[in-house]
Amino acid sequence: MRSWLLTVLSLALCGTVLADFPFKKKPQEFVTRKPNEVAQTLRNGTPVQRNDLALELGMFAPSPTSSAAKPNSPCVDFNHVEERPVTLRAGAENVMLLADSTACGSSYIVVFDKAPKSEWRHVQSVRLSSRTQRPEISFAELVQPGVSEILVHHETTRDSGSVSQQDFVVLKMVRDRIEVVLDTTERSQITLTNRSADETDNLQQTRASTFSLLKAPPNSAAVYRLLQKEVITDYKSTITLFTVWTWDPELERFRPAPFDGGDARPAPPPAKKPATNTPAATKPGDKPAKPE
Repeated sequence: MRSWLLTVLSLALCGTVLADFPFKKKPQEFVTRKPNEVAQTLRNGTPVQRNDLALELGMFAPSPTSSAAKPNSPCVDFNHVEERPVTLRAGAENVMLLADSTACGSSYIVVFDKAPKSEWRHVQSVRLSSRTQRPEISFAELVQPGVSEILVHHETTRDSGSVSQQDFVVLKMVRDRIEVVLDTTERSQITLTNRSADETDNLQQTRASTFSLLKAPPNSAAVYRLLQKEVITDYKSTITLFTVWTWDPELERFRPAPFDGGDARPAPPPAKKPATNTPAATKPGDKPAKPE
């Protein structure tokens, strides 16, 4: 009996020791590949490779039954993938991948970060709806010189026939996350059908906004403010509103306030930097840094 117990104890101890040997495969934390390798896999990888990569990067297709349901199916069909070098964090090297998928009705912003003497890491993936219109993506140095924010124009947030809405969104890398620091309506339309037989036309309300840069006052926490000019048409009446969005360093967000548009003097667009040899820095047709 003693011999049998000694044998069992010996086997248990050996198993514990062997568990720490280097040849035993251990679960590894996901460490992303280089951005150009990720882009190449999304373009030309096998279905299995694209499926595994989409799962790792969190690139999920929206639920076909409900927009509120949490997606769990990876998006594996991309019709366009491009790389855009940009500086999103001071002292770092960043690359943003923009992957469009008609099959998933989505555009994905995939952000990578590389600190000096470090490896590339995947920061975050953001999905934008592009079922009815592809959003326009550009960059602008709004808060800190040399550090850009991601500007998203015409993100479709609602499209139900009688109601449609597109938003203007500013994304910023705050520490180790991509955060929404500004979100406001850029285009919207609400149509009400005739309420009685005597009415011959529909009631309609539309909102349309344009955005321009304002130089921030001296000693401000940011380089620029954003001026929003909003034209609201309600049936046959039209009014114009001006809102200025100012960076709040404590909240780490842009905050809105009413503004007298008659005193507005938009700043000239930032000077374009000379082109570099980095691949796919921009593509033909992209808008300049100044948000329109």
